[in-house]
Amino acid sequence: MVKITAELTPELSRSIERIIRDGWFPDQETIVREALEQFVDGKSFLGDSPRMLHRFAADALNESKPEVALKFANRAVSLLGGQHITDFTLYQSIIELRVQIFLVLGRDEDALASLEEAREVLPNNPSIAKWIEKLKRRKPRGEA
Repeated sequence: MVKITAELTPELSRSIERIIRDGWFPDQETIVREALEQFVDGKSFLGDSPRMLHRFAADALNESKPEVALKFANRAVSLLGGQHITDFTLYQSIIELRVQIFLVLGRDEDALASLEEAREVLPNNPSIAKWIEKLKRRKPRGEA
């Protein structure tokens, strides 16, 4: 058994007290244990959660680790492609994040290819269309 000590912000402490008062959990220790289990499960099963992978990709990009971010984003897209019911909002968010990662890496052609692929899934999506238009305008003169 491991004992953990943590300082909580007043806002978080009030939220925890409200959850206990509302009867969701019997005490603070149970809440913290449940939260840690949820977090560890989420981190342990990265390959199973496109939403978590999107978050990790965004965090990695914010930490100036675009190669790591791209791995998370690519995995999330591949998992969404295999689902029977696709969360199109999440799919669009992951595609847009992946495009940003490609642009940071200087891989404009890969960004455009990713958008073209997304347009097949989301044919009438105005955001995807705007990204494609923006990237096509970025091409230096003389290129097709």
